[in-house]
Amino acid sequence: MLISNGSLIVAVDGSRMSIFRNIGEAFKPALELLEEHQDPAPRSSELGTDRPGRSSQSTSPRKGAYEQTDLHQQAEDRFAREAAERIDQIARDSKVGLVLVAAPRALGVIRQNLRTETSEKLLAEIAKAFGPHESEPLTKMLEKHEV
Repeated sequence: MLISNGSLIVAVDGSRMSIFRNIGEAFKPALELLEEHQDPAPRSSELGTDRPGRSSQSTSPRKGAYEQTDLHQQAEDRFAREAAERIDQIARDSKVGLVLVAAPRALGVIRQNLRTETSEKLLAEIAKAFGPHESEPLTKMLEKHEV
Protein backbone atom coordinates (compact mmCIF):
# COMPACT_ATOMS: atom_id res chain seq x y z
CA MET A 1 0.00 0.00 0.00
CA LEU A 2 1.28 3.44 -0.89
CA ILE A 3 1.48 5.59 2.26
CA SER A 4 3.31 8.84 1.72
CA ASN A 5 5.85 10.17 4.19
CA GLY A 6 4.12 12.10 6.98
CA SER A 7 0.79 10.29 6.66
CA LEU A 8 -0.91 9.29 9.89
CA ILE A 9 -1.97 5.76 10.76
CA VAL A 10 -4.58 5.36 13.50
CA ALA A 11 -4.84 1.86 15.03
CA VAL A 12 -7.88 1.23 17.25
CA ASP A 13 -8.73 -1.86 19.22
CA GLY A 14 -11.54 -2.33 21.73
CA SER A 15 -9.89 -0.25 24.45
CA ARG A 16 -6.68 1.10 22.90
CA MET A 17 -5.83 3.65 20.26
CA SER A 18 -2.41 4.49 18.86
CA ILE A 19 -1.53 7.17 16.35
CA PHE A 20 1.58 6.67 14.22
CA ARG A 21 3.32 8.84 11.62
CA ASN A 22 5.00 7.30 8.59
CA ILE A 23 8.61 8.49 8.67
CA GLY A 24 9.67 6.02 6.01
CA GLU A 25 9.18 5.83 2.28
CA ALA A 26 5.87 5.34 0.48
CA PHE A 27 6.36 1.62 -0.23
CA LYS A 28 8.48 0.95 2.87
CA PRO A 29 6.72 2.62 5.81
CA ALA A 30 8.44 3.14 9.15
CA LEU A 31 6.07 4.07 11.93
CA GLU A 32 6.77 6.50 14.74
CA LEU A 33 4.37 6.48 17.72
CA LEU A 34 2.86 9.94 18.30
CA GLU A 35 -0.01 9.31 20.71
CA GLU A 36 -1.44 6.48 22.70
CA HIS A 37 -4.80 6.31 24.45
CA GLN A 38 -6.03 3.48 26.61
CA ASP A 39 -9.37 2.94 28.26
CA PRO A 40 -8.80 0.95 31.44
CA ALA A 41 -11.44 -1.75 31.20
CA PRO A 42 -12.48 -3.07 34.58
CA ARG A 43 -13.57 -6.67 35.04
CA SER A 44 -17.17 -7.55 34.32
CA SER A 45 -17.86 -8.02 38.02
CA GLU A 46 -16.77 -4.43 38.63
CA LEU A 47 -18.93 -3.10 35.79
CA GLY A 48 -22.13 -4.65 37.10
CA THR A 49 -23.24 -7.42 39.40
CA ASP A 50 -26.96 -7.65 38.68
CA ARG A 51 -28.38 -10.83 37.32
CA PRO A 52 -30.51 -10.70 34.16
CA GLY A 53 -34.13 -9.80 34.77
CA ARG A 54 -37.02 -12.24 34.63
CA SER A 55 -40.57 -11.73 33.53
CA SER A 56 -43.80 -13.57 34.12
CA GLN A 57 -47.23 -13.25 32.68
CA SER A 58 -50.31 -13.32 34.87
CA THR A 59 -52.26 -15.34 32.30
CA SER A 60 -49.65 -18.07 31.91
CA PRO A 61 -47.43 -20.09 34.22
CA ARG A 62 -44.52 -19.53 31.82
CA LYS A 63 -41.61 -17.33 32.79
CA GLY A 64 -39.02 -15.64 30.63
CA ALA A 65 -35.55 -14.24 31.12
CA TYR A 66 -33.91 -11.18 29.66
CA GLU A 67 -30.53 -11.47 28.02
CA GLN A 68 -27.48 -10.43 30.02
CA THR A 69 -26.23 -6.96 29.03
CA ASP A 70 -22.69 -7.09 27.64
CA LEU A 71 -21.11 -4.31 29.70
CA HIS A 72 -17.66 -4.84 28.18
CA GLN A 73 -19.05 -4.36 24.68
CA GLN A 74 -20.81 -1.19 25.78
CA ALA A 75 -17.51 0.14 27.18
CA GLU A 76 -15.67 -0.75 23.95
CA ASP A 77 -18.38 0.95 21.85
CA ARG A 78 -18.09 4.08 24.00
CA PHE A 79 -14.32 4.08 23.51
CA ALA A 80 -14.76 3.66 19.73
CA ARG A 81 -17.07 6.72 19.70
CA GLU A 82 -14.42 8.70 21.59
CA ALA A 83 -11.79 7.49 19.10
CA ALA A 84 -14.00 8.74 16.24
CA GLU A 85 -14.09 12.18 17.88
CA ARG A 86 -10.28 12.20 18.12
CA ILE A 87 -9.96 11.09 14.47
CA ASP A 88 -12.31 13.93 13.44
CA GLN A 89 -10.12 16.37 15.34
CA ILE A 90 -6.95 15.04 13.68
CA ALA A 91 -8.56 15.31 10.23
CA ARG A 92 -9.58 18.94 10.90
CA ASP A 93 -6.15 19.94 12.22
CA SER A 94 -3.86 18.23 9.71
CA LYS A 95 -3.46 18.26 5.96
CA VAL A 96 -1.87 14.81 5.66
CA GLY A 97 -3.60 11.57 4.70
CA LEU A 98 -5.09 9.24 7.29
CA VAL A 99 -5.18 5.44 7.35
CA LEU A 100 -7.57 3.83 9.83
CA VAL A 101 -6.83 0.32 11.09
CA ALA A 102 -9.36 -1.04 13.56
CA ALA A 103 -10.88 -4.23 14.86
CA PRO A 104 -13.94 -5.00 12.72
CA ARG A 105 -16.58 -4.17 15.34
CA ALA A 106 -14.75 -1.02 16.44
CA LEU A 107 -14.41 0.03 12.79
CA GLY A 108 -18.17 -0.21 12.37
CA VAL A 109 -18.82 2.00 15.39
CA ILE A 110 -16.15 4.49 14.28
CA ARG A 111 -17.61 4.69 10.76
CA GLN A 112 -21.04 5.52 12.17
CA ASN A 113 -19.60 8.37 14.23
CA LEU A 114 -17.13 9.96 11.78
CA ARG A 115 -18.02 13.21 10.04
CA THR A 116 -18.45 13.01 6.27
CA GLU A 117 -15.44 15.29 5.71
CA THR A 118 -13.25 12.98 7.77
CA SER A 119 -14.44 9.86 5.93
CA GLU A 120 -13.53 11.50 2.63
CA LYS A 121 -9.99 12.25 3.90
CA LEU A 122 -9.29 8.62 4.80
CA LEU A 123 -6.85 6.94 2.43
CA ALA A 124 -7.93 3.49 3.62
CA GLU A 125 -9.99 1.69 6.25
CA ILE A 126 -8.57 -1.68 7.23
CA ALA A 127 -10.58 -4.07 9.41
CA LYS A 128 -7.80 -5.71 11.40
CA ALA A 129 -7.02 -5.72 15.13
CA PHE A 130 -3.62 -4.44 16.29
CA GLY A 131 -2.43 -3.61 19.79
CA PRO A 132 -0.90 -0.29 20.78
CA HIS A 133 2.75 -1.36 20.73
CA GLU A 134 2.56 -3.49 17.60
CA SER A 135 4.10 -1.10 15.08
CA GLU A 136 6.28 -3.78 13.47
CA PRO A 137 3.45 -6.18 12.45
CA LEU A 138 1.35 -3.15 11.51
CA THR A 139 4.14 -1.91 9.25
CA LYS A 140 4.46 -5.30 7.55
CA MET A 141 0.71 -5.50 7.03
CA LEU A 142 0.62 -2.00 5.50
CA GLU A 143 3.44 -2.91 3.09
CA LYS A 144 1.45 -5.88 1.78
CA HIS A 145 -2.06 -4.37 1.91
CA GLU A 146 -3.75 -3.58 -1.38
CA VAL A 147 -6.50 -0.97 -1.49
